Amino acid sequence: MYRPHDHPFQFSVRTLILVIVAFCVVGLLVVSAPALAQETVFEQFADASTLPQDSIAIIIARVIRVALSVIGIMFVCVIVYAGFLYLLARGEPEPIKKAKKIFQQSIIGLVLIFSAYSIATFILNRLLDAAFGGTSSAIADAYSEPLSGSLGGGILDDHYPERNAVDIPRNTRIFVSFKEAINPASIVSGYDENPDSTDLNTDSVVIYPTAEGAGSALASDAVVVTYDEDFEIFVFDPVEYLGSSEEDTNYTVTLTTEIEKDTGSAAFSGAYASGYSWTFEVSTEIDLTPPYVTSIVPVEGADEPRNVTVEINFSEAMDPVATTGSYVDSDDDTEDSFFTNIQVLDASLANVEGTFEISNAYKTISFTTTDACGEDPCGDTIYCLPTNQEITAIAKAATINEDEPPQAEPTGYTFDGVVDAAANSLDGNNDGDACGSDSDTIECEDGDATDNYEWSFTTNDEIEDTVPIIEGLDPEVEEDEISTSADVEVTFNIYLKSSTVKTNSVSLWPDPYYESWFAIRKENDDTNKRTKVLISHPTLVSTAEGGWDYWPVLNNEIKSAYQICMYPAIGPKGSGTGSTNACTEGRDEGKPYCCNGVSFASACQTETQVDDDDDETLPDNTETEL
Repeated sequence: MYRPHDHPFQFSVRTLILVIVAFCVVGLLVVSAPALAQETVFEQFADASTLPQDSIAIIIARVIRVALSVIGIMFVCVIVYAGFLYLLARGEPEPIKKAKKIFQQSIIGLVLIFSAYSIATFILNRLLDAAFGGTSSAIADAYSEPLSGSLGGGILDDHYPERNAVDIPRNTRIFVSFKEAINPASIVSGYDENPDSTDLNTDSVVIYPTAEGAGSALASDAVVVTYDEDFEIFVFDPVEYLGSSEEDTNYTVTLTTEIEKDTGSAAFSGAYASGYSWTFEVSTEIDLTPPYVTSIVPVEGADEPRNVTVEINFSEAMDPVATTGSYVDSDDDTEDSFFTNIQVLDASLANVEGTFEISNAYKTISFTTTDACGEDPCGDTIYCLPTNQEITAIAKAATINEDEPPQAEPTGYTFDGVVDAAANSLDGNNDGDACGSDSDTIECEDGDATDNYEWSFTTNDEIEDTVPIIEGLDPEVEEDEISTSADVEVTFNIYLKSSTVKTNSVSLWPDPYYESWFAIRKENDDTNKRTKVLISHPTLVSTAEGGWDYWPVLNNEIKSAYQICMYPAIGPKGSGTGSTNACTEGRDEGKPYCCNGVSFASACQTETQVDDDDDETLPDNTETEL
């Protein structure tokens, strides 16, 4: 009779399996723990030597890989042996039984090994997330700026002064642009009782010297509040100069959770429900330098397709209430609006109906008519200027306060011409001497009656339908070790319509997400007639701290200066792309999206979104648990 103790060195298959499982689990425990410590002096010595520098974890991982390979070979050998026994059994029950038992034990052993591997991996990943996940969180916390995410990612499109701006003049005004209409009563004190009120609701907007704290905030009647006709842009004008004539002063502006949309719901919600705050530094100087025009679209004397957008680019931030509005003369007078600080006139010198919008850090004004004349590839309406006519555009200088030139004289709580953020009237001919409108007595040195800026061009009967194409990216697709502070740059093949280059169409997202902000600017290359989009942002996570993935996103709300949307997305190809999946013209119409240089049928997802198997796509990449 067979007795196990008669063979002391023989052990069962089950024992072998248990040993292998234990070996795998212990090996996984050793290999999976990340090395988070800083470099030691021994590692520094190793860096300087020519010796192998593989860590013990890597070495053990290689040993385990070899061991698993050996186990696989052993499994095959055992199966072959069992098959050999089965074939030679010739129907005898004992050899057949033994062969079947070996088959069963081999399969069970293999299942146990891979089950142990899977379970151990799952448990270890969870334990390591708990033990070491704080490192990523700590890095994100170090780079995150509290109460900043609403700029770009939330309700805020832009503001002036910019975050952390310096050398801001004492007589500056503060601008805030929302993406949706705001209930004016939540920002203007007493608005419900008197819509003409201009006092600040200090429960909603708090402006104060940073060093002195919120207790020193400007009082309700110490700030004059004005707003655009859509209740999306608000201007806060301190009655007294900010700061001091002796030293620079840091100021904080906080937009609180008391601000409401025009629907009555909270303006700040979700991940950004706590509001928004930023600081800037006020200098000791008063700004008495008038703004001037730096460039225009179309240029003087050009002959343009009738769907061109009229744009004016200024040398500095302009007051958005004094530079935006609509000219509409409705038949029933119910929607009349007669904004004339900037005018676009037809051949008969009648006002062309349309809307003036501000963008690009409050430096660019775009004019869109109300005359529909077609659709772009996205199905959006194209609007046209009068056909085959000479078009004249005028930016009017404001009447000047004769005691404080070039400061403009208010008309009510706004101005009769365009002014900058310090209320200086336009210097139309850029001679350094603003001489205002024909309503004041200040004489222009060149003999003109006003300091308006005026130019003309002609239209033809054509529709320009060139789709915007991305020609250059900086950083490039999947580039690493980039500058942590430089703007992200995207160069197009054509002029873009500035009012479409905003945070609704251009964005930047960390992945995994942490609270961050972004602001959108643009520069025109007048030589090559194209636009470069700039995405400004806070300091990015450095490579030295492990780096981070960042996703710039540009959607088809971006339009050319001829109101043609970016559809499909065409741009530089990414790594691993070929002729069949590159983001090129003429590709499969069913793949209009471009994700990391590869064409896709659906919107792009970050690696985190893919790993989490969620349905969200970029730019919806915000977490609610910040």
